[in-house]
Amino acid sequence: MTTLIVVLALMLATVITMGVGDRAGLPWPVLLLLVTTAAMFIPGMPTVDVDPHLILPLALPPLLWALARRTSWGMFRDQWRSILSLSVTLVIVTVAAVTGVAMWMIPGMTIVGALALASAVAPPDPVAVEAVAEPAGIPRRIIGTLQSEGLFNDAVSLVIFSAAVTAAEFHDNIHWFEAGGTIVYSAVVAVALGWLVGRVAARFVGWLDSPVAGNAFTWVLPFIVYLVCEEIHVSGVIAVVVAAVEFSSRLDATAADARLAGSSFWEVTELLVTGLAFGLMGMNVRESIFDEEVQHLRPVIWGLVISLVLVAVRAVWMSSLYLRNRKRKGTYRAPVRWTDVLLMTWAGMRGLVTFALVLSLSPVDFPMRDEFTIVAFVVLLCTMVIPGLTLPWLTSHLRRHYGLRDLEDIATEEALDEAHRAALAVVKRELVAGGISPEAAARITERLQVIRSTSALDDGDDGVEDADEHARIRRERRQAAARRALEIRRESLNAAQRSLAASRYRKGVDPTVVAEKMHELDRRLLALPHQENR
Repeated sequence: MTTLIVVLALMLATVITMGVGDRAGLPWPVLLLLVTTAAMFIPGMPTVDVDPHLILPLALPPLLWALARRTSWGMFRDQWRSILSLSVTLVIVTVAAVTGVAMWMIPGMTIVGALALASAVAPPDPVAVEAVAEPAGIPRRIIGTLQSEGLFNDAVSLVIFSAAVTAAEFHDNIHWFEAGGTIVYSAVVAVALGWLVGRVAARFVGWLDSPVAGNAFTWVLPFIVYLVCEEIHVSGVIAVVVAAVEFSSRLDATAADARLAGSSFWEVTELLVTGLAFGLMGMNVRESIFDEEVQHLRPVIWGLVISLVLVAVRAVWMSSLYLRNRKRKGTYRAPVRWTDVLLMTWAGMRGLVTFALVLSLSPVDFPMRDEFTIVAFVVLLCTMVIPGLTLPWLTSHLRRHYGLRDLEDIATEEALDEAHRAALAVVKRELVAGGISPEAAARITERLQVIRSTSALDDGDDGVEDADEHARIRRERRQAAARRALEIRRESLNAAQRSLAASRYRKGVDPTVVAEKMHELDRRLLALPHQENR
């Protein structure tokens, strides 16, 4: 019963924290970490004994799926250089830097222990970045790059971490050539597996023809994919991300009810899973903090130094990318200005994966596991809380004094315009089919804003009762015309949806903007009278 009470209390605390964050204009992951920190020092707080090895497999798959479903193949094609640079090379460079600093700073530190700690603190957390960046007003070009980085950087970090843990268990050296081959093999097989699962799953959900059953299936699917990958020793992170993107790209473009239900379902899932994971991990950290055999001051200092190293390495790397992008005139992807470098450096927030990896270490193989836990906790406080609370102010300051703004996103605007033209083409075609001249139909459609506003093709029914036969006939004709107008509107909105869904494959199109417009069209479709939206 205690376990159930603690789980429900954690979920309730997460919901309340998000509500307070929305009211106060503060990022809820940051507030959640502060609440978790405060709860650890409350005497008599109940605890739940959870195997730390289970936290990552239980929390990471649904969070990755929730984030990846909002991206697209077009974004990956556009961001592949950023993915290689930030999600692969930067992680490796960060691991190398932190490993060297840890071995120099911490007495008795072995290279295996340093690598385990470094690979745990290396990858920024995509959930924290997602929750903080957009409310803070960071330009979309920066958010898109940060999203792409966060989806894949865990994969490289997990491979290095696994190599270090294996070497510690068998008291062996790390075989670097084998680890490099493992990364390549793991990535290739994971991409193929994820693509196949995503395509088959989309067909299966289409066959189910039930939003409830489809959402339930997508809840189970990430866990299955992740566990299968663990069994065959390939990257579950990459497989889940690829499966989610392929699955989302294959869904029916006009399935408004399923898309709205899925969006709400996964937003709730992301919130509760994150809160539950942070709470359970906080209970495990509490044991290390209150361990009398641990010298707490030294791990805190180590954590502060490692946090500075993480920020410094990220700043140097972002600066090098900025210098490279300056040579490519017309590029849209960040960083393309020095303000981008500053924001992307400050947005490198660590989170769930860092916590979970350190807690999964065995005290037998890693005698400094309790110290590592405190180090990781300090890194989270420094790289999540401080940036999370200051990013809104920093963004506002840069926008006010240095003209921080989004560059013109031509590809996305063209995609929206094409969807609008597709909707108007349906209206014009139906008007001509109804007997209106092409010239008159063209004049009518020029005044419509089918996907830009909610006023197009509004229905109307005077509802006046008239006993006169001629009045009754006129009323029936008006009702028939109103029904036909609603049907045309539905078809035009469906045409706009299909055009937007197809644009997600195109390079340079921002999938978040497309998703927001699709969400708006879904709401309009479902707002139509039931008999016209069957």
